[in-house]
Amino acid sequence: MIKRCVYKLLTKLLRFLLRVEGEWVTNKQILLVTATQLKAIAITLDEKYKVLTLDQWKQIIQSDTLNETKRWKKNVFDCDNFALVFSAHCSEFYEVNSCGIAIGTVYNAYTNEKIGEHAYNVLAVKENDELVLYLYEPQTDELTKAKKRAKLGNWIYDTKVVVFA
Repeated sequence: MIKRCVYKLLTKLLRFLLRVEGEWVTNKQILLVTATQLKAIAITLDEKYKVLTLDQWKQIIQSDTLNETKRWKKNVFDCDNFALVFSAHCSEFYEVNSCGIAIGTVYNAYTNEKIGEHAYNVLAVKENDELVLYLYEPQTDELTKAKKRAKLGNWIYDTKVVVFA
């Protein structure tokens, strides 16, 4: 009983300390930027989304320990799980719901050989009073400005669909 109360108290304190301020945009704005910048389909499940600056996103990425505490395991905890959990952590701990879960095709950046389907994250960013998207690889913490075919590390990411939950 006491352990549970302490856990709840610490969780509330952590959520309060990690909460970040951002600017709210509509789901229509998210749909539009995904269509124009990524040429991809977006599915929005909320009416409004809290977007952050790139520096705020970098602070969240730096403080997140997902790829340090979890290891990739085929069919059990692989790319889709990393993307889902990172997005959920953003909502749970930081109260930020603009971390989308992306699905696309990944190619070798040097040979253009198709590697396969892949899941990763798309971050909504407020940059110079404009809404833009960045691709984020939660397994490696790599980040790049999103476009139809974006190079991230040794791979080219071609996004097909993004779910903003």
